[in-house]
Order: sequence, then C-alpha cells, then structure tokens
Amino acid sequence: MRILHKGRLIDACTVPGETRADDVYPAHPNAIRVSRTRWLLVYATRGFRLKDDDRSIIYQLRRNAPDGPVVCEGLIARALDDWDPFLDGNKCVRQYGSPVAFGVPRGARIDGKSLPHANVFAVKWRVLALAIEPGSGRVSNDPVLRARTQGVMWAQFRLNDSEDHLEVLQPPMPFRQRGFEQGDAFCELPECRWMNQTFIQPQPYNADASEWIDCNHVDGSRVAAIKHVFNPEAGRYEWAACGPYLFDRPTSEASILPWHGHWIITARLHHRGNSGVAWLKTDDPFLPTGRPVYQAIPATHVPRTAYLCPDGVVRLFTGDPTISPYGYGRNPLYVWDVASEDGFNVSNRRVVYDCRLAGLDTESCLRVDMCKLVPAAGERQLLLHRVAPVEDERLTQGGKADGGIYGAWLTYDHVDPDAVRAQIPWTL
Repeated sequence: MRILHKGRLIDACTVPGETRADDVYPAHPNAIRVSRTRWLLVYATRGFRLKDDDRSIIYQLRRNAPDGPVVCEGLIARALDDWDPFLDGNKCVRQYGSPVAFGVPRGARIDGKSLPHANVFAVKWRVLALAIEPGSGRVSNDPVLRARTQGVMWAQFRLNDSEDHLEVLQPPMPFRQRGFEQGDAFCELPECRWMNQTFIQPQPYNADASEWIDCNHVDGSRVAAIKHVFNPEAGRYEWAACGPYLFDRPTSEASILPWHGHWIITARLHHRGNSGVAWLKTDDPFLPTGRPVYQAIPATHVPRTAYLCPDGVVRLFTGDPTISPYGYGRNPLYVWDVASEDGFNVSNRRVVYDCRLAGLDTESCLRVDMCKLVPAAGERQLLLHRVAPVEDERLTQGGKADGGIYGAWLTYDHVDPDAVRAQIPWTL
C-alpha cells in the first residue's frame, strides 16, 4: 500500500454561522458513494471553546470522485447555544458530532436487478448538551448533563434527479429502535441509559444491502451491534434490532468489518490507565461466538478505526504515545496491518500523517486523528482525517488556521474481489 498525501481537502465551511469568520472549522469527516458520479461527504464543524467543541453536521456532494469538485454544500443539523433540553429555563449548548452515512447508490443493481432501497441514504450523528459557564460564556462537559442528553440522531435523504441536491425523506430525529419510539427506554439493551455514535460507516449485512450493521457504545463502556433494515412501505431505514454486549471489559468506539464470512469488531479499551485494543471475531454479532482478544500493541488510548481494505488486508488507524517522537498519542497518525488469523497481532507500521513533518504550526498542540476510508472497489481509496487544534494556552492563530479535513490517496498492489464484494455488493 502506498500513501499519496493531498493536503487539506476542506479548509472552511460555507454555511452561514459555521465559517472561519465565526471561528469555526471543518473536522471529523466521513463519506460514501451515492451514484455513479456523486459522492456524499459529511462532517462536523468545530470551535475553540473546549477540547471537543463539536458543533453542526454539514454535507457536501462532490462530482466524479470523493475529492472532486463540490456540487453543493448544506446543513443537516445545526448546533444551538440556547438549548433548553428539559424545558426548565436552564440553557445549554447542543452539540453534534461523529457523523456517519450509509445506503445503496442511486442506479445500483445486483445480478442485473434494480434495488428498491437504492437512493435512500441515512446519516447518523451524536448529540450532547454542554454546560454554559456563567459570566465567561465558555462551555464545559458536565457528567450529569451527559447522562441525561447523550444520544444519537439521524436523518434520511435521497439524491434528486439532477444529482445536485439532497431531498429530505426523514428530518433529523432521535435514533430509537422500532417499538421503543416513546418512553425512557430507547432500545432493548438492558440498563441502557445513553448511547454514543460509532466512527466508521455501517456495513451491508445481507446480500442485497437492505440490512446494515454497525456497533455503537452505550453508557460509555459497553459495545453492541445495531441492525438497520429498509422498510419498503415507509421507504426508509429503521433501527430493527440490537445484539448483546460484545466484550467483557469496558470498551467504546467500535469498528465492525466483514472478513471471510465472519465479522471482526475492534474497540477502544475504555477504562482509565489502560491502553491497547480489544478484538473479537464472530460468526454473527447478534448471536456472538468467539472470545475477545486484548492486545497491548499498539498502546493506544485515543480514537482508532479499522477497515477491511480493497486488497483484503485489515488495517488499524490510530496513534501510540510510546512510539510517537513527540510522546503524543494523536501525532503522528499511524496505520498497521492486522493479522486477523493470528491473534490480531499488528505489523508493518507506517506513518499516515505527521503534523510537524507536514510543516504545520509547532507552537500549538495539533491532533491528527479520526481517520476514515471511503468505500472503494478498485486499487485507489481516499483516506480522510482531521487536524484538530487543542484549545489551550498554546493555541496560536496559526494553529487555528491549520485545523481542517485532510486527505490522502491509498494505492494497493492488487484488489481482492471477495473483500470488495462484502462491502460493495452492487454494481453501477
């Protein structure tokens, strides 16, 4: 695999209220293909009021390639600075983040047959209330507010006939399992109080991609699979089922990927003072077999994502402070090959991006993380990641300016048709 850096792909958002003039920058990207010539990029904007000052959810349509010309850019869901979630007069910040998207592209066919669920796309993201500090106007992460407001929202869209805009099929609404539309319990998982959002795109779960699977974490430390099923009568996807909790240690931020008729789930070891990666190979995440494997390498305690790449290799993207030349877990961003048949040992470590070697601001603390791969069927695949300045006393205007969404093209020596088919079962 070869890495060709493109530099910054999205420097600034054009949506009013989310621009550089508003002290806001683009971060936390994701992307899928939505037709033969269109790609949908979704991202969260971000400010500088605290370490994780996530804001609104934005989309772009791009032409001919995921890094091609922007056809349009628009708002999916806007953050608020005067949210009253409990209707008690106490105003909070409503922040959104971690968007992912899934769906079958417009015009897709399987075995020559058109698909009724083609051109229906869902976008999911997390929602959280932040406290507003009296007097200063700064915001803070309040654990009580988190427990009462942390959740997931979603909306659904179609690509219009001229392929230059998204049409809303379902406006933004809370993500709740079918049969749990009302009440305190939002799903069948036992003792589940709140949910956070996965970082990678859901994966097709059945042969015609009318069912999709991802893994969210609940209450901060338990991971479970979630199934989305297309309802032909409604013309939209529904959250249809949950699997059981998958690990016997506290975990979060899981990635799930198909692998030779099995599923691989990897997650972040959640409890403080611990580092490493949790792995599980199972025949079915809803009736799990297999035993979890906990690996100390990489010694990571920051976000990580894993993908089955078009060449059939499982790869893990994260940082490791024990090998970083700066002793920092979020710079550089590394990639490892994963031996999925050999205890999930990692090898062939390479640098994906190093902020300092790239010539970015050296006075500010810059994080390079949230690495995402755009699904691809050929020898080239676009990698997206963010550079996120840390809001602290070191932050300079140059550091602020370096924030944004960056990209690189990955080129593989060969393509494994089975690996591609498991993730892209249709043709265009």
